Amino acid sequence: MMPTMTSHIPVPRPSYTQARENLVKAIPPKILCLLACGGKDCRYEGPECWKANQQVIRGLFSSWVTDDIVAMARPSNHLIEKYRIVEQFQRLNIRSVINMQLPGEHAHCGPSLDPESGFTYSPHIFMDNDIYFYNFGMPDYGVSSLVGIIDGVKVLAFAVTEGRVAVHCHAGLGRTGVLIACYLVYTLRLSPSEAVHYVRIKRPRSIQTRAQINQVFGFARLLGTQLVQYPDLSLRHGAPFTLQHYLNRQALLLHGREGRALRYTPKVVYLLCVRISCLALGLPSPPEVHAELEKRSALKALNRTVRETLVAKHYLPLLNESNKSSWVGSVTSWDDPLGCLERRRELLADKRSFSDSDLSKLKIREDTGWSPYSSPTMGRHWCVQDLMRADLKPVNSVRAAHSPDNQTTKKHPHSINFQMLSMRTGSRLTKRSKWALKKPLHKHSSSIELCRTQRHPNSTSVARLVAKAMADQGPPGETVLQRSALLQEELNSSDCGWALLVTESDPQVLCCLLWTWLDRLKDPVLNPDDVERLNSKKPLSVLKKAQRHTIYCLLSCVNTVTSVCPHREEAVLLRLLRTLTRRPQEEVAKLAHLMKVLKAGLRESFHSYSNLSWACSTNATL
Repeated sequence: MMPTMTSHIPVPRPSYTQARENLVKAIPPKILCLLACGGKDCRYEGPECWKANQQVIRGLFSSWVTDDIVAMARPSNHLIEKYRIVEQFQRLNIRSVINMQLPGEHAHCGPSLDPESGFTYSPHIFMDNDIYFYNFGMPDYGVSSLVGIIDGVKVLAFAVTEGRVAVHCHAGLGRTGVLIACYLVYTLRLSPSEAVHYVRIKRPRSIQTRAQINQVFGFARLLGTQLVQYPDLSLRHGAPFTLQHYLNRQALLLHGREGRALRYTPKVVYLLCVRISCLALGLPSPPEVHAELEKRSALKALNRTVRETLVAKHYLPLLNESNKSSWVGSVTSWDDPLGCLERRRELLADKRSFSDSDLSKLKIREDTGWSPYSSPTMGRHWCVQDLMRADLKPVNSVRAAHSPDNQTTKKHPHSINFQMLSMRTGSRLTKRSKWALKKPLHKHSSSIELCRTQRHPNSTSVARLVAKAMADQGPPGETVLQRSALLQEELNSSDCGWALLVTESDPQVLCCLLWTWLDRLKDPVLNPDDVERLNSKKPLSVLKKAQRHTIYCLLSCVNTVTSVCPHREEAVLLRLLRTLTRRPQEEVAKLAHLMKVLKAGLRESFHSYSNLSWACSTNATL
């Protein structure tokens, strides 16, 4: 049944007129506090003017925007003590406070400012009680730079993983609403109109000025250009990017351990290499993978709650059950009508043949026959390099890293901690496996011995399929091309795309995604000048860091796969070389010196890339 056409969601309007905004900017701060706020009797400096349902934090004008984020007016030392706000935070599991004020502002409202901090309270009150404090100052009634708001959004996204978060400015309306709306755009891929309307529903009169509304729209436009993983070459905005350009965009969005670990390696390449390696080894999924999938499920639930709220307030049309949970806002057009998207996909689904541009417009539907979650090998995803590292950190390594008595235990440089391996995989190791893992690995050994002790007995056939898929020199079949295009679209438009990627179990689809991403780069990873330079004793060291780390990541994956099927090594390297240089197959066969470089790099990759300890399914944010 063809879905009905729907209208655009209305564009939010500012609370202030242009004349009032100009007047606010012209009035001196002291007079502004007296006229607009009330001076010492400012209604935002206490609970007297607010009803009980407007004080989710007793004593403060505050509202829950999501289940994890509360927007509130600024607290003060007097209110913190009188209403035991710290105890309220601890009872509600609020673990972080984000302050959007500049020091010294609204000095004539309410109580005097704290002389040390320049705010109405001392941040040490919270920090001494194990509550994190962050400050991202933004001018009152104004905005910050897009880079500044991105930093604030990334910190808010991290803080939510630690517990609930309280965000405030002066009244908790303008700047606070901007940050939360941008966070919803960042995590849920909402359109800016949807994000602003939702925040206003939960926190009336939020996001007050034209500049603040424009900042949310500007953030959404910037984010839309940064999120594209697979450019659609048939569209104007789908121009291919270089490897370094992609890493620059990635650094803008990733944060924490993930951002540091993937500083020189594309996240999409890393996840594909890890997923392919796990399939080849037949590894089970560790607890981190289930935690990642649960986080994606929580975001999906929040997305449904947001849309149901917008529907109830008539900002969105009533969606039927078939498309309520499957629609995700387009990153190319923030207010694309739902009917147009659905009609275009249904028309494409009826076609018997597909072009690349057609396939990139299709989207995975929950009611289709194929689902990546229905695979028996679902969730077999974790960092293969964790098996090869000398020092495996526990799951809570982030907290352990900040412990004052945190000391690294010295071990044999090529040994493996089998106790940590058992904890991560959640499986018991036999005595023979423990004995094999205690044995030190040779300096240039591959993971063959490790595979024999850890691989599932029924994974041999899967490993052969993986090796065959990586070595395949021909174009992918129509089914593989279609499924890879579906995942490409999910990666471009939905935060759940990463979860779909890590649960994909078809090696042909994964290899197609890997080669396609490398082929769509504006320039090959190895240009003609690089090919000429790769002839020294340490050839890969002459490359730039982005090239070197990306190639080591690919070679590490090749090393894992070919250790299971050694007879495929030559063919896999030939396919990799063809992709790295983007040359015809007959020309690649003549690059004998470059083939030697890659074979030498197989041994180097085992040690050069094994220091990457980040488990790819932990703390993934895009």
